[in-house]
Amino acid sequence: MGPVHVRALNPIPFLQKTNTMQTLAPHAPLSRHEAEDFLYRQAEFIDTRDYTSWLDLFTPEASYWIPARPGDTDPKTQLSFLFDDLPSMAARCERLLDHGTGGQQPITRSSHVVGNVRIVGAHGDGSTVVRSRFHVTQFRRDAFKYYAGSYTHHLVASGDGGWRIRFQRVDLIDCDGIHDAILQVYL
Repeated sequence: MGPVHVRALNPIPFLQKTNTMQTLAPHAPLSRHEAEDFLYRQAEFIDTRDYTSWLDLFTPEASYWIPARPGDTDPKTQLSFLFDDLPSMAARCERLLDHGTGGQQPITRSSHVVGNVRIVGAHGDGSTVVRSRFHVTQFRRDAFKYYAGSYTHHLVASGDGGWRIRFQRVDLIDCDGIHDAILQVYL
């Protein structure tokens, strides 16, 4: 199998985009089916509160971003609902699992539906960009909360033959609307 030519994007979406072509090594490319299974597994880990397995899906330099406005491009200079690196994600997950955490008494339960999964490109750093849509329902204290929007994942091949998340962006369809609660659980 020869080199695969794909459209190259920047490794982090808040940097200027390019339209150059990139030649990747003949590594087995990520199929849409594999991308779907990966995203379904990620959702299952959150829904079952298996945060250890969920965190294992991320690279050490990973970041997770929920922008506060459509079209935002830089989480370091623009408002965000959430912008966590892996140590911050691990600390948040520890709080979610701590039975003494007041903000999670009773715990939040969630159900994810992920669909419309598409592989949209690759970056010069070797990551594959996957976009999808989601609906999340959360239940806590006799109240339901509903979230919908799109995911953008930057996935990189790992040494074990699998894939890991280098960057995840969560765009809520109502990000610029009025929100009456602080996000505590990852979407």
